[in-house]
Amino acid sequence: MLIKYSMLLTAAFTACVSPVMGQKKTAKAKKPRVKKLKVVHAHRMHPLFSLEDIKMDGAEKLKVGGMCFHEGALYVVTFSPDRLDNKPDRNGKLVRVDHLADGGEAKLTILCEGFYEPAAVGVVGKSIYVGTKDRILRFTDAVGKDKLEKDSAIVMLDGASTINFHTYTIGFESYVKDGKQYLCGNFTTAIQKGGKRDYMVPPNKDVKRGSTFIFGPVTGTEKPESVSLDYLGGGYRTPNGLEVGPDNEVYVADNQGIFNPSNKLLRLTPGSFYGHYLYKKNGRAAAFQPEGVDSEHGDVSKMTPATLHLPQELVAKSPAQPHVIHDRKGVLAPYNGQILLCDFTTGQILRASLEEVGGTWQGVVFKHTSGKANKQGDEGLTAGPNRLLEGPDGNYYIGQIGAGGLWTFNGTQSGLQRFRVRQENEVPANFNEILNVTACEGGFDLEFLEPVDPKLITAKDVAVMQWTYQPTSNYGGPQVNPERLAATTLIFEDSGKKAKLLIDGLKDGTDLVTTGNKSNENSGWVIQVGFDPKQDGKSVLFTKEFWYTMHKRVGEKKEGVVLKVNKQEQVEMKFKSLCMACHRELDAGWGAPNLVGILGRKQTVIRDGKEVKVTVDEPYLLNAILKPNSEKPKKFKDAVMADPGLTKEQALEMVDYIKSL
Repeated sequence: MLIKYSMLLTAAFTACVSPVMGQKKTAKAKKPRVKKLKVVHAHRMHPLFSLEDIKMDGAEKLKVGGMCFHEGALYVVTFSPDRLDNKPDRNGKLVRVDHLADGGEAKLTILCEGFYEPAAVGVVGKSIYVGTKDRILRFTDAVGKDKLEKDSAIVMLDGASTINFHTYTIGFESYVKDGKQYLCGNFTTAIQKGGKRDYMVPPNKDVKRGSTFIFGPVTGTEKPESVSLDYLGGGYRTPNGLEVGPDNEVYVADNQGIFNPSNKLLRLTPGSFYGHYLYKKNGRAAAFQPEGVDSEHGDVSKMTPATLHLPQELVAKSPAQPHVIHDRKGVLAPYNGQILLCDFTTGQILRASLEEVGGTWQGVVFKHTSGKANKQGDEGLTAGPNRLLEGPDGNYYIGQIGAGGLWTFNGTQSGLQRFRVRQENEVPANFNEILNVTACEGGFDLEFLEPVDPKLITAKDVAVMQWTYQPTSNYGGPQVNPERLAATTLIFEDSGKKAKLLIDGLKDGTDLVTTGNKSNENSGWVIQVGFDPKQDGKSVLFTKEFWYTMHKRVGEKKEGVVLKVNKQEQVEMKFKSLCMACHRELDAGWGAPNLVGILGRKQTVIRDGKEVKVTVDEPYLLNAILKPNSEKPKKFKDAVMADPGLTKEQALEMVDYIKSL
């Protein structure tokens, strides 16, 4: 049996509130009074878990690409990603970790070395499968051995990728088809150093990048010529997360990018295309990429909607391994059916819950853990959670990447940490949180883990904001048509364990925003809700905010409504879509200067190979936008800026916007 692997505008928001709970509407009724309410998520670990470092008898610090459990042992593939192809890691390792649940030191055994950036591992019978950048390998009759020879591995699939720092084989999960077992995985796409799509034709003609594949059938002893590649879905950029659920359903986590305006979690519909068009001319399309569509411009109408948006910066930056909680007893029983999700750049774990409304899957996401550790490495995840796996002892094991760049966090630990599930008598007194959110007519039904005193919160204490996205050929996308909404009614039921929250003005996928020839068709709307009931000056909820992706409202049928966006909003949208992915508040991330207050800044640039001191002014910014690599700040001389593709008029508008920051 294959045991599952596991690779595994962002400040607190403000929103409006309604005046009086239950106020009746009339033709002359005034709009609800707007009041700003700051909502901040508590940065700490979840009270139902204790975080433990795993001590090993070896000095090896694991940089985890993939994991799976088999017969109590944890199999791990490790490598150190190189984000610029300067030095690809061709010495990835396959290791086995024993005695994880014994309470003492775990034992680390390096089984084999010399793999090309492995990010997939699985066990079928006595055989171990490893997925590298360009191959799928099988070590036959390998379970129980302490040393494997790389030359003894059987090449089951070759030519999956040419050299590119962004292409990996992610997996493996067990997938059942026609009663037979397959390896399920993802192929990520090729990109250029500045973030743009790249042309790629894998040597193997059956390989389609940006897709979810199944490979098999596998038995542990099958011959290479008896297995084949088939596909379940396509249209991803960085599908670094994969899970096959208990009912053989497939979940994929993808990063924002070209035609992906946000990070997202997908409940895969077989045969679907999720929007990341790959170049067909001089390249190979993703699985199920629509025919007759110019891959340079795409076609939003032929994309399958993202199940769940994970807004960049606000919720996630680099979503990775999802895991479905199932068959749990004790403190986790109320969470069965929900999903834990790694995000390795923010260093946190998210929690999601999905529901089907009108034949479309949508749902809610919460922040579950605190995020990255402090400088001492003792308050959180330490090196970027990349993989998440439930162990045979009922605890969760987190594999971390710890590889530099965006993926480095404070602390000295790297590799494995354990989420130990607390016993009921260990849970902190008075712990409570929002357990689930589902759509109802006019709003949401809320469920709490424990009863909430209705006297502590009314509708006027609820902050609500909503927005949509427009998929474009640019990296990521900004919030489109953001607006504050009024919560009009909050009624508690079931002695305070449930509540009905009604909100004026909720939109869904039938409300379309069009700017030029672009639309938010198939994007849906994100509704962000937060509130902070307090007793004796202390918060009574650990989780007190959520983000719901609304594709279809409950009980309301109407034709699509087209909304307008003004000129200023369009410029702001372009800035957030084109610039914010790299030009963050701090000089970090992809290596790009901070644009806030840049006018008048003195800096040294490299121009025609020489160092020149300049003062940043409007002509300098205009040239940087129209000819992005003609000269570079010395501090960022090795960075490559993607051409934003703006006209001179649009670039001048962008300069004016940057001046206003």
